[in-house]
Amino acid sequence: MNCLICATPYQTTATWSKLFLYELDSSTCGRCFEKFDISKSTNDFTDFLGTPYEGAVDSVFCLYTYNEPMKEYLHQYKFLQDVALAKVFAGKLQQVFQRKEGIVVPIPMHPEKLKLRTFAQVDELLKAATIPFQQLLTKTTSDSQGKKTKIERLKTNNLFEVISTIEATNYILFDDIYTTGATIHHAAKTLKDKGAKRVDAITLIKG
Repeated sequence: MNCLICATPYQTTATWSKLFLYELDSSTCGRCFEKFDISKSTNDFTDFLGTPYEGAVDSVFCLYTYNEPMKEYLHQYKFLQDVALAKVFAGKLQQVFQRKEGIVVPIPMHPEKLKLRTFAQVDELLKAATIPFQQLLTKTTSDSQGKKTKIERLKTNNLFEVISTIEATNYILFDDIYTTGATIHHAAKTLKDKGAKRVDAITLIKG
């Protein structure tokens, strides 16, 4: 097997969890994987204190930090459209979601941006990790929240609309990266306005 990042051959190790718990094999060699830094911060809502979206999301868990190897990975995956790289973190994502209860809802792309990108990178990460999800949201603007100032983000109307009936009480939002938090908080508020009782969030990266 060749590493999806450096393309060098490597061997995976057989474990009991892979045999009995259907744990996914790694698609990346240990040398490449060690370059990614695990995130130590969760529930970082400081940027949103005092805003209309405070408390919309109940918890946020981010797996990795945005270091240089992660920056290179994200560029290759999202902008150079290397869809196979969705498998790199499949095993880690699978482990995290197994500890959560709720319907998984991916953060959607605006239709115009989806045409340019050609694939929904958030959906592909979940598919690679064999995590069931439901498309409950549609994005109403193609603007990037990460490029806006805090004042501009506060003036932004809600970014999402619900496109399906909210029947469950617990939901888990998933996105590739948590930067300002605007996207996650807007999505959580949209779900809660329609009846969701609890909305947690998981992201691959903390920007």
